[in-house]
Amino acid sequence: MSLPSFAAAPAARLRDRLPRTTRSPLLLAAALAAGALAMAPALADVAPSALVRTAPLQRGVLTRSVEALGTVRTSGSGTLSVDFARPVRVRRVLVRPGQRVRRGQALLEVDNTAAGHAAYAQALEALRFARAELGRLLSLQGRQLATRSQVDAARKRLADARATLAAQRAQGLDQARQMVRAPFDGLVQSLQATPGMQLSAGAVALSLAPRAGLQAVVGVDPRQAAELAPGTVARLSSVFDPARSVQATVLDVAGRVDPASGRVELRLALGATPRWLLPGLAVQATLALHAWKGWLVPRQAVLRNAEGQAYVFQDDHGHARLVRVQVRGDEGERSAVSGPLRPSLPLVVLGNYELKDGMALRTSDDGSGVRAR
Repeated sequence: MSLPSFAAAPAARLRDRLPRTTRSPLLLAAALAAGALAMAPALADVAPSALVRTAPLQRGVLTRSVEALGTVRTSGSGTLSVDFARPVRVRRVLVRPGQRVRRGQALLEVDNTAAGHAAYAQALEALRFARAELGRLLSLQGRQLATRSQVDAARKRLADARATLAAQRAQGLDQARQMVRAPFDGLVQSLQATPGMQLSAGAVALSLAPRAGLQAVVGVDPRQAAELAPGTVARLSSVFDPARSVQATVLDVAGRVDPASGRVELRLALGATPRWLLPGLAVQATLALHAWKGWLVPRQAVLRNAEGQAYVFQDDHGHARLVRVQVRGDEGERSAVSGPLRPSLPLVVLGNYELKDGMALRTSDDGSGVRAR
């Protein structure tokens, strides 16, 4: 068996130092054996090793989430439509569409129409006449000049006149001019009235949405909609400023795909309504689908054998230690795993493909240098 060249070199130098007369085959063999013995420690130190990078083990929760885009809207159930039970003429409009208003703030001022004034005056006169007619008939009845049925009819006419006047007062016909004020803090969603316009009975002058009733409507992929349910927690942020965010909760999941967008709509209730959250604002929702607890490791740190069994390597004081693990979930570049890992031992995160159990390791701290063990 031939020695390696680095082992044969010292022997050759030893042979050259011998006198030519002593260069016999026997002496040459002895010299070569001595050189091989001298190099034995060096050969023993050259063991297979691998350069790897390690990182400390970390426990945590890995969450798989889905992103969805949508807009902020007002809640339809809380929107107030301001209308009038009588015809009115708009005198002044004190707000504009999209304006925030406080409770008690003036929205618009209206006057009764001429027809309204006349109807109220007629109702007052009918009441006065019915009251006087009943008094006259009661006087005649006392002198037996009026029958009981005539008195009863007069009492009914008086009751009808009172009811008519009460109804007109309820409609506001007794107020020549009326100021409409906001019943709650809200947002002027729409405005149909303009100064000088005459509104018929029941016509909507403006719509007021409560400030606390804002919602977000976002669309998700139909394949992900089945994994979402009312009560799912979401994080809502502005598309224009992702640093601004607020917590939201899924109210309901639509039971069909929107034909225009090809997405399934979700309605989200907002936990708070900061001033930057405005109706019509484009937002992005991050909805959590699943959460796994365990060791959080880089995905490239997890390997699989021919049978599909997952495993990782730990740095056990300079030697690779193979540990079989179970992958609980993946999200992005991280995996959540469980298994008999030793928290005190670093995890091999790079260079693990060439490792074998028990193999010597050379570790790299940050890629700038190598630390030999």
